[in-house]
Amino acid sequence: MKRFLAVIVSLAIAAALSACGGDGGNKTMDTPPAQPEQAGASGNAGGSGEPAALDYPTKDITVIVPFNAGGNADLSMRALCNTANDLGFFNGHTLVVENVGGGGAVIGQTQAFEAAPDGYTLLLYTSSLINNDIFNDTTYRYDDFLPIAGYNPDPETIYCPADAPYDTLQEFFDWAAQQDVVLASTPGHTTGHHIRLMNMAEDKGLNFEYMHTDSASEQLLQIMGGQADISMNTVGATKSAYEDGTIKVLAVAAEERVEGLEDVPTCNEAGYPLLDGADRGICVVKGVDDAVYQYLVEEFKKVIETDEFKEAMATINGIGMYKTPEQYQAYMDNTYNSIKAVLPKLEEAAANS
Repeated sequence: MKRFLAVIVSLAIAAALSACGGDGGNKTMDTPPAQPEQAGASGNAGGSGEPAALDYPTKDITVIVPFNAGGNADLSMRALCNTANDLGFFNGHTLVVENVGGGGAVIGQTQAFEAAPDGYTLLLYTSSLINNDIFNDTTYRYDDFLPIAGYNPDPETIYCPADAPYDTLQEFFDWAAQQDVVLASTPGHTTGHHIRLMNMAEDKGLNFEYMHTDSASEQLLQIMGGQADISMNTVGATKSAYEDGTIKVLAVAAEERVEGLEDVPTCNEAGYPLLDGADRGICVVKGVDDAVYQYLVEEFKKVIETDEFKEAMATINGIGMYKTPEQYQAYMDNTYNSIKAVLPKLEEAAANS
């Protein structure tokens, strides 16, 4: 925790935001980074003449998943890459998934950042890039990568023990307001789910005591065992337990009710407007040739919009849906701002630990 506090303090006195550099000393929380350029990413494709024939790809492409195999993020990326491979996209070359776990995703993200910007190393893009940028001593910033596409919006659920004395989100708020302390389970300190719980406690004036675990599965076990009162994680992480009746899902942070959870209201319907979740995408390090980048954007859009990909995602309780680079960047920037909003409380918690 002392190291965490030191990082927080250093953020407050950082000199200036570097829009594209990998200098860990130029970090600040004053303003979100500029939107990435979707054209002109490297400045190599300008001019008024006829475009040269694109000599890409000529070999297999590595896609780094900065987590161990078997989790929701890994399975979703494998569904995407397997679909592309099976249907012969990318000139028939293979998308090879490489799991590089460790360091809370820092190791894999660093490997992708340090790879040659030639379009042959891609990265699973999640909000963990933001968390690591802010809270860890990384060589990269989250905006050192260009989003190619969003492909897996995994909406957040608000869930609780099956025998909890509340059946709706409003009943939970009413109950929690009468408690001195509400036990809230998270899959880890400063994860997106922890941040969203902090936002909710702040919005509703509730006193949450956080019980941090090391994974979504441990978090789920806490709720199933009645050791905590409330929690948040994604549909992919909670749907099976809901179907088994071992937890109650009070609301889903999606625009519409989710297949398989049709009886569960959206957060908007429950009176707590929230659209959020572990939206997953794919990206490439900045500096890639413009023509290569545009090829990646167009090719992944085609893959994501196939019925085969949507069917593959359904087999893992996932949603396959295309988001443009601009839409995905907006999601990342909103996540950045939500962390900024609770940063003083995170700093206070670190100081008191």
